[in-house]
Amino acid sequence: MNVTDIQKMIHNASAPCKDIEAEWVQKYLGTKRKFIGLKSPDRNKVLNLVAHDLKKREAAEVKAILDQLFASDIFDDYNFAGKLLTRLPQVRKSLKMSRIKSWLQNSNGWAECDSICQSLFDFKEVLERWTEFENIINECRISKNIQLRRASLVLQVKPNRNCADPKLRHLAFETIEKLKSEKDILITKAVSWLLREMSRLSSHEVKEYLERNKDSLPAIAYRETMKKIETGKK
Repeated sequence: MNVTDIQKMIHNASAPCKDIEAEWVQKYLGTKRKFIGLKSPDRNKVLNLVAHDLKKREAAEVKAILDQLFASDIFDDYNFAGKLLTRLPQVRKSLKMSRIKSWLQNSNGWAECDSICQSLFDFKEVLERWTEFENIINECRISKNIQLRRASLVLQVKPNRNCADPKLRHLAFETIEKLKSEKDILITKAVSWLLREMSRLSSHEVKEYLERNKDSLPAIAYRETMKKIETGKK
């Protein structure tokens, strides 16, 4: 199975959609790539087949395939590559974070960024590669590229959801402090998301942070996180 085979499977599983529908979806996702209508259940069927095959391959071969999918001008290919990466822990283990950064640099909109970042590294992987992880977060959060600044927040969502390690919380608070003054929804919503996930295991600490920084945090982040702490709902 090569990248051409994978793209054929993706495109064959996609449901044709009218131009006006595709344009609306593109606008919603914030993508400049063409949308061809691959729905999640159909994508997951293809993912199962492709992941099963690629688990048998050498990591270098899989990385080359991912490079090509992330370079595609089709949104569904890019999104598929991000979801595929979450299913290949052995590939991730040998994957330099600088390569992830290069894929993110070419993303546009929240959906492409999150397809890579949202479920990528769990807390065990992060803590095992702490120096490298911390460095990439610090690089991304000061980037002129807003996609990388969003990534610096979203990459920390999953680790902080399931682990209350002080190192994770400290890095998360540092990142939020760096970005909390930004007004773009790509950042304000990501700040809210990270704080809400942190509050699952560290609600008292997060609430104290909210109270100290109410006037400087994005209003949506303060409101959604406080509601999460007080009601358990977004």
